[in-house]
Amino acid sequence: MKDDPGSPATFGQNLDELERIVRRLETDTHLPLEEALDLYERGLHLSKQCRERLTSARQRLTEIDASQEDADNLDDEPGDDGS
Repeated sequence: MKDDPGSPATFGQNLDELERIVRRLETDTHLPLEEALDLYERGLHLSKQCRERLTSARQRLTEIDASQEDADNLDDEPGDDGS
């Protein structure tokens, strides 16, 4: 998984951990209350990080699409050859 403990986790790593937490909360009926609360809190944190990364990725895609549309529009403009 993460090689450098100081480096941020990837989206996939966060999602995997979130899925493990959800699975544990759903299946471990003998989980102590404090541990369940800690896992729930960690899950909320991971969920927020995943949403932020998805929002950032969506924004980046929007910018890429807009940039490509601008480039396509420049290609469609008449050139200096009188057309």
